[in-house]
Amino acid sequence: MTRRRLITAAAAAGGAVLGATAVPAPAAAADPSLYSVALDSFPGATDDAKLDSALSYVATQTYKPTIQLGTRQTTFGKTRLLFDGFSISGPAGVGTEFSFTNKVKISTPGTGWLDVPAPKVRGIYIGGLCFEGDSNTTFFVDHDNNGPVLWASTIRDVGFNLFRHVIWGAHDAVTFDGFWDVNNCYDTEFKLWGSDSNYFTNGLLIDSPNTGTGNRYHVWAPWLGKTTFGPMFITGKANTTPMRIDGGRGIVVQAARFEAQQGNPTLGSQLLITGGTFVRIRDPWFFNGMSAAGSTGHSTPAYDKGIVTITGGSNIVIDGAMFSDGDGNQTGATAAGTPHVYVGGGTGVRLRNLQASTSDQLRVVRAATVNASAIVTDPDVTVTVG
Repeated sequence: MTRRRLITAAAAAGGAVLGATAVPAPAAAADPSLYSVALDSFPGATDDAKLDSALSYVATQTYKPTIQLGTRQTTFGKTRLLFDGFSISGPAGVGTEFSFTNKVKISTPGTGWLDVPAPKVRGIYIGGLCFEGDSNTTFFVDHDNNGPVLWASTIRDVGFNLFRHVIWGAHDAVTFDGFWDVNNCYDTEFKLWGSDSNYFTNGLLIDSPNTGTGNRYHVWAPWLGKTTFGPMFITGKANTTPMRIDGGRGIVVQAARFEAQQGNPTLGSQLLITGGTFVRIRDPWFFNGMSAAGSTGHSTPAYDKGIVTITGGSNIVIDGAMFSDGDGNQTGATAAGTPHVYVGGGTGVRLRNLQASTSDQLRVVRAATVNASAIVTDPDVTVTVG
């Protein structure tokens, strides 16, 4: 076929023509009920080259199909600037636990794989994939609260292994859905700003961090408004604090489990709240924290005074917290006499329906600088000063 006929045939079939090169219309997806195109149906000697072709095609479509990866290991090494409607998924029926499924290897040293353009991008979908990075790679390019916004997007049923960070950025109306499996990362995995989002609505497992010394967290919320976190299971090993909340309004954390493995305790606090208003922590579970608070290497010793440490904020509710000492099934390393909840600052702190193991005496402590009226508890809970 002549070059002219090739271009004409590709255009007639819906392919995009880029300069002198025809990008052919992709083959049908394995599941015809899905509006998707297969990565392996596009030309290219490498996976990055195939993705170049796939993105060129998808970006020109009025209704943008999902790029579906195949049942094999895929490797990408180029940063990709997202566009409205970008969608990528794994094959139907393949799991997302990193040890047991075909992986997507990402290596973009010193930066990340997916970047959000200014001022925002919307309608992103990522699902059904397991990603593996390295100590110098982040999944999303890092941005802070002054950066571009990921808006009205969904990420679901994903796994992440061996990344430096997973997602640092500002969000508006973003949903993290399905089950998330995050392991072996080298620094704070999630640092989130924005509002109106729902994170980990069906679960998150974070385990086995490779974090070094210094201030490390698994989930860090510098400022969030009207945002809900679902049933996270977060293992805080060594100096890594499972969750930190610094500010915002209307944050709800539901049924999170903050713990550490037997023999690998959390050195300091497992939940840190330094600010925010209308913050609700409902039915959390705690085990094996505060084993050696003086050894965390954290820059602010006041942040490691109790299994839960509160240093600021207002209208904070902790309801139904369960503090386990292992209950005969595991051996913990929490230092004797450790406060379950330490209040070093803040106002309108309500502690309700707290539970501790029968061999433990529930201990709530406030700093001498905190007025007794700042804390409300159940009648059978005594607040001491320390």
